[in-house]
Amino acid sequence: LRQASSAALESAYRILARRDHTCKELALKLRLKGHGRAAIDGALARCRELGYLDDAKTAMTIAGYLARSGYGPLRVRHTLGQKGLDDTVIERAMTSCGDEDTQVLSAGRVLEKKRSRLDREIDPWKRRQKAYRFLSGRGFPATVINRAIAEL
Repeated sequence: LRQASSAALESAYRILARRDHTCKELALKLRLKGHGRAAIDGALARCRELGYLDDAKTAMTIAGYLARSGYGPLRVRHTLGQKGLDDTVIERAMTSCGDEDTQVLSAGRVLEKKRSRLDREIDPWKRRQKAYRFLSGRGFPATVINRAIAEL
């Protein structure tokens, strides 16, 4: 049993050396490598103890990266949920998305990159529809999208 938990811990170190993971992600990867439940629990506990595994910090990092990359709060929330984080951690991380005004600015920056493609559309109604669909796919809520495309 000691050897099994040592192997699981070594695997956890190698996985965490590449990038931050949530507890759920790390447990899944260790399980896929064939480690048992007790060894996985021990490795997770040790990694938390050493500060290598912190769901709140990882959630903030991911949310900040996605928000800076031009994704809206709906996409950020969905991505964090897929990583197995609980709702309280997700809610705290959502502060990275900023308020509605910040989101409108972010949506505007993303749209500016698409400007040349959107300008090919002659019909203003169709241009607005394309912009709306694009921003919706990036996870922006309707209120933010409507404000961002008001000038199109």
